[in-house]
Amino acid sequence: MLQNLKGLLQINSTNADAGLIIPEAPLGTGINDAINFMLDLGSRFGFETKNCDGYCGYIEMGSGAEMVGILTHVDTVPVGDGWSFPPFDLTIEGDKAFGRGTIDDKGPTMVALYAMKALADKGTLLNKRVRLIIGGDEEGDEWHCMNRYKATEEPPTYAFSPDSGYPAIYAEKGILSISLEKDLDPSTPVMGFFSGSQINTVPDYAKAIISDKVFESTGKPAHASQPQEGVNAMLILAEELKNMGLNHPFLDLVGMATREGFNIDFEDEISGKLTLNPSIANVNRDKAVLKCDIRYPVTMTGSEIGQQIAKAVEPLGFSIKINHDLAPLHMDKESYLINSLQKVYEEYTGDTTGPKVIGGGTYARAFDNAVAFGGRFPEEPNTCHQTNEFWSIESMRKNFDIMTKALENLVR
Repeated sequence: MLQNLKGLLQINSTNADAGLIIPEAPLGTGINDAINFMLDLGSRFGFETKNCDGYCGYIEMGSGAEMVGILTHVDTVPVGDGWSFPPFDLTIEGDKAFGRGTIDDKGPTMVALYAMKALADKGTLLNKRVRLIIGGDEEGDEWHCMNRYKATEEPPTYAFSPDSGYPAIYAEKGILSISLEKDLDPSTPVMGFFSGSQINTVPDYAKAIISDKVFESTGKPAHASQPQEGVNAMLILAEELKNMGLNHPFLDLVGMATREGFNIDFEDEISGKLTLNPSIANVNRDKAVLKCDIRYPVTMTGSEIGQQIAKAVEPLGFSIKINHDLAPLHMDKESYLINSLQKVYEEYTGDTTGPKVIGGGTYARAFDNAVAFGGRFPEEPNTCHQTNEFWSIESMRKNFDIMTKALENLVR
């Protein structure tokens, strides 16, 4: 499995930067190559496979009217700087397997396929089909892959996405992507300010150019659903420039880009506090743009959040544009799917803390009767979207055991 994971990691399938875009590879040749790598492996295992026009693909085993889906993806976020290991390869040091995608989500994709192989090798009687659905646009805003799948392919009866963690996840916060924009007056001091490349990542580098002088700052990347785990280079540089006495509306905006400053310090009893990540900055002589990633409570709507922010930034002359609003997911804790998955997890680990809520977004939102289940254990660090991303080999083994047992239960 590790050898095949190495081959998958060696394919550069960076979202929005995956090589040439051609009709058979609308998301980039790298993403299509990664999908085909998995399909070829599934075919060698004796399973049925299909590439859905380069957007996604699936690997299927068994027979029956109903189908259990496993929802994964093989696109990744950009690599960034500062790696100690080759990002597009598998490097093993002790119990750690390093490489972009090891935990998000190429590693879990490979583990899922081997769990299916384990069922086939055991000759487990399947009353339902199992279909590993592999997307290529999870790290983008639009999820073109799942849109393509749902337009022409059969939806799963039940599904889970091993693209998050344990225990079973019964709710995912809403995800709001916004742009705050302002046309700059000719009297505004000229400043170039650039930071971030991915909306769902804490930016680890920022640069400003003022009177031909360059100012830079560095931080620590993290997943936007947990901005407290990173260090936002944009915020550091903006504060430094303000302290130097530079007066610019963009710096004022970044200074108020907090839950309190935007008047969106919301929470609910189900999913907890809203999180805000200023992700991308682009400022030139004529225009200033700040893009933010917001994860909001399941009892709220994206439009409510947007209205609050619009009022807050209006005095600075900025307007708001909602680029993408992914509605929250909330499933009954006592549902068949949650109970089935949670039982396997509890029996394997002894952890009885119960199902949980996350700020991340998984493909579970794309289908009915789908939840996130699998990936990281509660005690494991979250290296998704970070420099030197890694996954513990012991965790891979445990995930394999849990996923195999979960499939056995769901296909009965």
